[in-house]
Amino acid sequence: MSDLVAVEEPAPGIRRLVFGNGPANTMTPALLAALDTGLAGALVANGIRAVLISARGGRVFSMGLSPTGAGGAEDAALLRAICARIDGARVPVVAQVGGMALGGGCELALAAHYRVALFTAEFGLPDIAIGLPPAAGTTQRLPRLIQPDAALDLLLSGRPAGAALAKRLGLVDAVVDGDLDAAGLRFALGLIELRAGPRPATARPLPRFEGVHAAVAARRAALPTAGPVEAPARVLDCVEAAAMLPYAAALDYEAAAFEDCRDSAAVRALRHVALGEAAARRRAAGWSQAARPAETVGVWGWGATAAGLAASLLTAGRAVRLAAPDEGTLAEAMARVEAMLSTADATGRDACRSRLSGSTGTAGLASCGVLIEAGAGPWSEREAGFAALAGIAAPDAVLAGTGALVTPAGLSACGHRPEGTIWLNLPDLVPEARLAELVCTPRTSEATVATLCSLVQSIQRIALVATGESPILTVLIGALEAADALVEEGASPYAVDRVLRDWGLGHGPYEIADRLGLQTLLALRAGLPGGADPEARPILVAGQLVAEGRGGQAAGRGYYAYDAPGAGGRPDPALDAVLAEGRSVLGRVPRAIADEEIRAQVLAGMAQAGAGLLRRGVVRRAVEIDLALVHGARLARWRGGPMRAADEHGLLWLRRTLRTMADRPGGAAIWTPDALIGDLIKTGLQFCDFDGRMADAPVAVSPK
Repeated sequence: MSDLVAVEEPAPGIRRLVFGNGPANTMTPALLAALDTGLAGALVANGIRAVLISARGGRVFSMGLSPTGAGGAEDAALLRAICARIDGARVPVVAQVGGMALGGGCELALAAHYRVALFTAEFGLPDIAIGLPPAAGTTQRLPRLIQPDAALDLLLSGRPAGAALAKRLGLVDAVVDGDLDAAGLRFALGLIELRAGPRPATARPLPRFEGVHAAVAARRAALPTAGPVEAPARVLDCVEAAAMLPYAAALDYEAAAFEDCRDSAAVRALRHVALGEAAARRRAAGWSQAARPAETVGVWGWGATAAGLAASLLTAGRAVRLAAPDEGTLAEAMARVEAMLSTADATGRDACRSRLSGSTGTAGLASCGVLIEAGAGPWSEREAGFAALAGIAAPDAVLAGTGALVTPAGLSACGHRPEGTIWLNLPDLVPEARLAELVCTPRTSEATVATLCSLVQSIQRIALVATGESPILTVLIGALEAADALVEEGASPYAVDRVLRDWGLGHGPYEIADRLGLQTLLALRAGLPGGADPEARPILVAGQLVAEGRGGQAAGRGYYAYDAPGAGGRPDPALDAVLAEGRSVLGRVPRAIADEEIRAQVLAGMAQAGAGLLRRGVVRRAVEIDLALVHGARLARWRGGPMRAADEHGLLWLRRTLRTMADRPGGAAIWTPDALIGDLIKTGLQFCDFDGRMADAPVAVSPK
C-alpha cells in the first residue's frame, strides 16, 4: 500500500486504514486513490468483519480536499465514490476521529457507519464559507443522522461541532479520552460480538417530509434576497431533494449543485481570499519568532484615536501607559478610555483598569517596549512629539507613528533610528475595519516588524506588512481619481457610490472620502506627480469643497451632509452647484454615464494603483492588496478584491479600459497602463500569479 494510507490488522478480522498525509491529511488525488484501493481491498478480503478508518497519530482526521481546488471535479467525484462504497459495505465501517474532521474529512466520517471520537474531535463543513456545498452526499446523509434543524446548522453555518455536542446530536457513537486506536478497536470488537452489521445512512429513514420542509422553508426565508453566492440556497435545495427524490437521484442532484458552485466566479474569489488569509496567518506566525517582549505599550495621544487604541490594547490583555502634555489633558484622555471600556463586564473592566496607567510628558514612557505616537491633527503639529519619544525610548524599543499623512521615511528621519521605526496605519475608512498596515522602510528591522505584528494580532487586526506606502490608501486614491474623472464628465458622486456599493464595497468611495477627510485626501494626492494641478489630475471638485468648508464628515458636510455628529450622510442638493461650477471651469460638457462604465473605470483605477504597488515592491502578492480592501474597506469577500476582479475580467480588458481612460483630457499621466500590466500579458500571467520577481524594488523585510 501507499505511504499515504497504511493498512493494519490490529486484530483478527479487523482492518484499519490509516491516513498519513502531513499534519492536515489533505485529501489529495494520491491519498484518495490510495484510500479507495485500500477500502476496496478490505471490503472484499476473506475474513474481514470490520474496517476502521483513522489518521496517523490521531490528531487530525482530515481537513478535506485541497484548499486550492487544484484537484477539481475529479477529487470530489472520487471522494463521492469512496463514500458510496462505504454505503454499500457488507461489514461495519468505523471512523476513528481524533481531531478535526472538516470539509471532505467530515463527509468521509459521516459516510462511515459508526464514529468513535476523541474528546478533542471536531466535525465541520467550512467550505460553505468559500461558496461550496458538500461534494460527497452529506446533504443526503446528515438529515438521516440527526434532526433537520441541527443538520441545517452544520450545513449552513460552517461552524464545527465538538465531540460532546456531536454525541448529543447523535453524530458520534462514543467519545473517549485516551488511546483512540485502542478505543476504536474495542468498539469494532464489540460490534462483532453483538453481531451488529453495517449501518449506512441510506438505511435510516428521513424525518417526516413536513418537518424537513418546514426547517428548510425557515432557513430559506432568512437567506439574502439576492447575491452571487449560491451555496446556501443550493444546500437547502439538496436537503429538500432528500425528502422528494430517490437516494441515488438526490446524490446526483447534490453533485450537480457542487459542480455549478465550484465553477462560479464567486467561489474563485472566496477561495482567493481564504487562501490569502491563511498565508497572512502563516506569515504572522513567522514574524512572531522574532518578536521582542513588550510588557507595556506607551501611547502618546489624548484624542479619540489614542483612546480607542488604548482601549483595544487593554481589552486584549496588554498593559498600557497613556501620556499627555499636562494633567488636565491626561485626565480627559483617561476619561475617554474609561468611557470606551464601560461596555465590558465589571470583572473585565476592573482588569483593564488595573493595566492602565498615565503619565504627563513623554519621559514617563521611557520604559515601554513599544511607543506609539497617536495624536490628532496634521503631522507638522505632531512631529515634535514623535521626536521626543525617540529621544527617551530604550535602544531596542519600537517606535510607531499613526495617521494617514505620515510616511515611514519621514518617521525614520524624525526619530533618527530607522531600524526601530515603523508606520502603524490603522485605517478608519469604514466602521469596524480590521486592517492594520505595518509600513516599513528597507532599513526597518525584522524584530521591529515582528514586535508590532504581534501587537496588532492581539487586538484582532489583520496585519499587512508593506514597504514605503499604504496599500489601502494608494488603491483608494486610484478609485477616487477614476471616479472624480467620471464626475467631471457628468456622473453624480451619489451614483458612483451606489454603483460601487452594488458591486461589493461596504461604503462608496465618496462616503469613504468624507470619513477620511477631504483635506487629508487632498494632502495625500498632492504628493503624486501633478497632484496639485487640476489640469493634470481630477482634484478640482474636491479642492472646491474644501475651500467652501466642506471638509467631510467631521466638518458636518463634504460630498454628503451630516445632520449631527456620528450621523450617517445624506445627499446634499447644494453639491450640484459646486459640480456645475467645476465642470464649467474645466470646459467639460456633462454627459450621461452608465452604471457599467462607472464599475469598469473605478475597478480599472484600483487595479492600476495595485499594479504600481506590486511593481514598486510595496507588497509581494496581489492578494495582499485584495485583503487590504476586504478588511480595510469592507469589500465583499465574494468579490475577492480589485486585483482578483481584474484577473477575472482579464488583463487585456484592463489594458483596453485604461487606454480609453488615458485618451480623455488629462488622462495620459494617470491612466497609461502600468508597465507591469504589459509584462504580465506578455508572459501569459495574471496579477494573482505575481510573486515579486518582476518588482522594481522587492520587499526587504518579509519572512516567508
